[in-house]
Amino acid sequence: MDTEKKKIEMKVRSSQACIRDGYQLYSANFRKIFHATWWLAIGFALLAAVAQALPVLISPTLLLPASILAIVAVGLWLAAAKWRLKKLQMLPPVTLRYGSWLAHVGKLLLVSIVCLVIVAALALLTTLPTVILITANWQSQVGMLYGDPSGMPENVKWLSIAVFAIAGFIQAYVWLTMVLPMYLVKISMYMQDKEKDEFNKKTI
Repeated sequence: MDTEKKKIEMKVRSSQACIRDGYQLYSANFRKIFHATWWLAIGFALLAAVAQALPVLISPTLLLPASILAIVAVGLWLAAAKWRLKKLQMLPPVTLRYGSWLAHVGKLLLVSIVCLVIVAALALLTTLPTVILITANWQSQVGMLYGDPSGMPENVKWLSIAVFAIAGFIQAYVWLTMVLPMYLVKISMYMQDKEKDEFNKKTI
């Protein structure tokens, strides 16, 4: 990802360096990333809005399919965004040999867990308005079951969908923070394998 300030260097990194450098690259190149992926993020936001609206606005029994839809949406978004960044040559092409992932599974798991914790913390902040709206909707529905008036505005459904979509758009770029640290892990694995192969050739 070439910019005047930050670019990806092909070198071996520790787990800590992959996380640190990945987030630095993401923040330094956010405008370029956003410009390349905003239209994909809209698609994710719409899917996320549908997933959140199903159990809240239609029926709580749809919580399981809504959760599955949300997971699928995240997977599709990350895959599509990564494809887009590669297509625009923002990510250098790296091909790992067969079985390389297993040899570096410790680093892979460590970086994945740390990134997921960071994503969870950031997602919690971005979903606070959504959580408040969901809670208000559920309280209103429970009250209506006991004969109380709704207490919610007539346009609450459209308001809820709009809030869900906006929150989903923000969350798209929260999830995207995982891509660069994980990609740096891949580069590190590639460089370690390359150095090992070169060393073996010299010793033969």
